[in-house]
Amino acid sequence: VLDDELPCVHYQMLLLGGSVRVADYATFGSPELAAAVMEALDGRTAALMANHGAIAYGADMDAAAELAELLEWACGVYWHARLLGTPRELDQEQRDAVIAAALERRYGTTHPIDEEDRG
Repeated sequence: VLDDELPCVHYQMLLLGGSVRVADYATFGSPELAAAVMEALDGRTAALMANHGAIAYGADMDAAAELAELLEWACGVYWHARLLGTPRELDQEQRDAVIAAALERRYGTTHPIDEEDRG
């Protein structure tokens, strides 16, 4: 029921591609809805569908389910923040810093602990 995208208010949302777009409303099962969802998903792994719900995809069903849960959590974070005031969206510089830090630390990957990682 929102027309606006869900802003990137937490760095974990970068796994969704950043802010989450809302696909325009179209009747369920229609080619128009499919096209609107594909447009909203461009460069993203999740989208909201106006007056329908949400969609997420990943490398497999487990990955897609994890992203769907992340989207639901992010919606809750945003909703609660809106109740308290104006949520603060991460700007591009902050997003870039998160990506750089994750790459530097090999965050999210399995690797042996190096001596430099211990200190």
